Amino acid sequence: MKPPVWHEAPIAKSHDRRSFDCGDAAMNEFLLRYARQNHEQNASKTFCAINSATPNRILGFYTITPSAVAHANVPTALTRGLAQHEVPGFKLARLATDVNVAGKGLGGQLFAAAALRCLRIATEAGGKLLIIDAKSERAARWYASFGAQSLEDQSFTLVMPLTTFAADLKTKGLL
Repeated sequence: MKPPVWHEAPIAKSHDRRSFDCGDAAMNEFLLRYARQNHEQNASKTFCAINSATPNRILGFYTITPSAVAHANVPTALTRGLAQHEVPGFKLARLATDVNVAGKGLGGQLFAAAALRCLRIATEAGGKLLIIDAKSERAARWYASFGAQSLEDQSFTLVMPLTTFAADLKTKGLL
């Protein structure tokens, strides 16, 4: 199936958050009650997939925030050459698609959009990893299918080097 046509927009008051349903009550509640507030207070940033034909409808979203992981918790292959300090990066705190567009590839596109945004920020501020906060075993497996690796003793927290995304996005002509 083909993903819906969409563009990315920062979460806004005009977006109909109440109609969004990803099938996960906690994720729906985050979008409804906290995402815009956190965005406006710079606690985290939420970006929405919006279709131009229905500009108030949210097809999906992701939330990112600066973060770091203890060096000892990151897989050794990802820390070669780094000092023994926390490894900086960006936390992908949430990513969800509406049930009406689920299974059509939008989730993967949002994942790539989040990674691209983090790569752009990293060129100015630094950052080595995308730190993924999977909300379920199913989500953790989905992220692992893209090459993300679980942290030590934290199966729902996964990491990927931003360089992995950079290489992939370059081959696709997106970077």
